[in-house]
Formats: sequence, structure tokens, C-alpha cells
Amino acid sequence: MGQVVRNSTQFETVIEADHRGQLLQSGPDSGTVDAFGRQRISSPFPLFESTLRYDKAPDLWNETVSGSASSTHLPNESSVALAVTASGGSVLRRTKRRLPYQPGKGLSVLQSYVGAPLVSGLVQEVGLFDDRNGILLRASGTTMQFVIRSFTSGAVQEVVVDQENWNIFTFPTLDFSKANIFTCDLEWLGVGRVRAGFVIDGEYQYCHEFNHANALNSVYMTTAILPLTYRIEATSAASGTMKQVCSSVSSEGGYEPLGPIYTISPSIVAIPNTSGERIVAGIRMMSGRTDNVIIPAKIDLATEDTTTIQWRLRKNATTSGVTWAAADNGRGNVQTTSSGSVVSGGTVIDSGLFSAAGSVELPLGAGLASSLGVNVDGSSEELVLTVTSSGNAKATGLLGWREVL
Repeated sequence: MGQVVRNSTQFETVIEADHRGQLLQSGPDSGTVDAFGRQRISSPFPLFESTLRYDKAPDLWNETVSGSASSTHLPNESSVALAVTASGGSVLRRTKRRLPYQPGKGLSVLQSYVGAPLVSGLVQEVGLFDDRNGILLRASGTTMQFVIRSFTSGAVQEVVVDQENWNIFTFPTLDFSKANIFTCDLEWLGVGRVRAGFVIDGEYQYCHEFNHANALNSVYMTTAILPLTYRIEATSAASGTMKQVCSSVSSEGGYEPLGPIYTISPSIVAIPNTSGERIVAGIRMMSGRTDNVIIPAKIDLATEDTTTIQWRLRKNATTSGVTWAAADNGRGNVQTTSSGSVVSGGTVIDSGLFSAAGSVELPLGAGLASSLGVNVDGSSEELVLTVTSSGNAKATGLLGWREVL
């Protein structure tokens, strides 16, 4: 038996331990339920995953290195070492894509890392956050913290909770410099709960919860549609190395994007012959709207005869003759093009052979993996649908997308 105090009232409770002597938790603060308090079952829907076995995964992660700092891939450790050696040095690695959130479904984050030893003048951060909003684990000098960052007032504000004030478990034996798995889950809905903690020996160990319902007069952060981030910075004469390892974001209870499919295609009044690799449709995020999730959803193709064409879906190719304009459908988040040609480069993320007419539906998983991200300079990635034919066939196509935000 044990005792617990809640709202100034003391209760008796049963305390159980496993075969290792670790206390077992149950109820809303345990790992047996999701962010909404629903019983967890082993069927989360993966929204994003990253391992770093062979390289830094530059297709998934942006990287900014400033001052006396470096970023080094460690193939034998399937990790990236983020190192700073003098004041002002910093390394930031952030996913190009923002991860979608669906109201009513918990968003679950797992990020493994190896921290640098805690020293004054060194800041290390891991979490689901950008420069304005997010949830993060921070080692500020020698103090570990959980942080909610918010831009709801029009300026960045943070709710910072030091380890000694974590309200579920202060985890006195936690060693930030060892390999750990940071976890957080959230029910955004503007005013929902956020839990943050670690996964230890296969068990969720939540350490702090941020409760917002019936407590705030606004949302606790602008959006839950955020990127994953690893960051280290020397704010004074300090040095250290933090390792980024593996990451995963899941929607608990499945994920089903709703809303219409918007489209872009060339005019069908005059379909040109296909010479070289010709762009028939393309999308990118509107400047100032790059905090969106834009998911390609469908492809339509047609030829005027039965000549076989090859279609490709290319991301970030070098192009020629492309003119971008605001989409004439959608929510004002996307620019489109329906002409131009591919010069070189980019990544072919899907392709196929086709003749006559028909549609290619993009599975949800493939669409999410192909959703538009942001380049390190803040510009949107570009996605173009192209056709090519050895027989000079008249061919055209259509690209459809969903806008999550």
C-alpha cells in the first residue's frame, strides 16, 4: 500500500513492482494508455521514421552548422555526431517535412540520442519543435528540462520545467549522457495534454505532464504539425558531442487524411508531342505557407494512341521553362505548374509505363513519404509529374494532392 495526494486530498493506493523491482504504473500517467487515455494497442500508424545506417539521410533531414562545430556520420553506430568546440558553435538537424496531426488521435514521438556530458555553457535539445512551437527535452548546462514552446502571443514564449519539478517522476538516476529514448505524446486540440518522458527497458516512463484544459485562455501552442529536431549549441566556452540516432512519429488510432483532392493539369485543347522528359504537372508550397503538410494523392495519365509512355514523379529536379502560379483550387497553400522540362537531378520517387488512359492511386504511406518538405534555405521542395516517349507520343497527365492544414 502507498499514499498519493491529489488536489490536497490524500488517498491510499496499491503499489506494484515487476520482477526487476521497478514500480508498475497504471492509469492516465502510464504507458498503457495513449494521449487521450485510451488503452494502447499495438497498431499505431507510422507517419515518419528515420534510421541513419549508411548516411545522414539528406532526403529527410536539413542540417545547419555554424561557428566552431561539425556534423559527422558514424556508420558503425548508425548515428550522426553533432559536435561543438567553442562559444557560438551550433549544429541543428531538422526534418524537411512537418508531421501531420489529426484531431482526436494521439501523436506519439520516439527519438533516440546519446547526449554530451552536462556542462555549463552547453545547450542540447531533442524533440518535436521548430523555432516557434513545440515540445522538447533540453539539457541547459547541467539542468535537464521539459519545455513547451509557443508562438500564440506573436512572440516566442516557453514554459520550462526543471527536472526537480517534474510532476510524475523526477527520474533521479537519469543520465543524459547515456543512450536514451525520449518520448512525448500529445492531444493537441489547442488545449490538450502533453506528456514527456523516456522509454526505459521497454517500458514507457512518463516524467512530466503539461495540462492545459480549463487552465489557459488560449491554445498552448499554435500547431502540432511540427518537424523533429536535434540541436546542440555552445553558449560560452564549452564543447561537447551529442549523437542523433533513430526517430519515429506515429498517429495512435490510425490516420486517414480527410478533405478534397485538388488537381493540376495542362490544357487538353492542344496536347503536344512528347520530346524528352516533359513536365505535365507540378506542385510546391506557397512562400509563407511552408508549415503545411501537402500530400500527393493521385495521378491521371492519357495518350492519344496506344504508344507506351514512361511517367515519373520527381522531387527537387533541376528544371527549365517552368512558371509557378497560385493554384486555382485548394486553400491557398500551393503553387502549381503545368509546363517545362527536366534538365537533370532530383529524386525519382515513383515511375511506371502507361498507354491509353487511366489513374494511378498513390497509397497513403507512399503519399506521406512523398509529401512536400522545406529546404534548408526555407524554400519549398518541388514535386513534378513528367512524361517521356521514344515514339513522340501525344501524352498528358494530372497530379492531385491533399492539404492537411
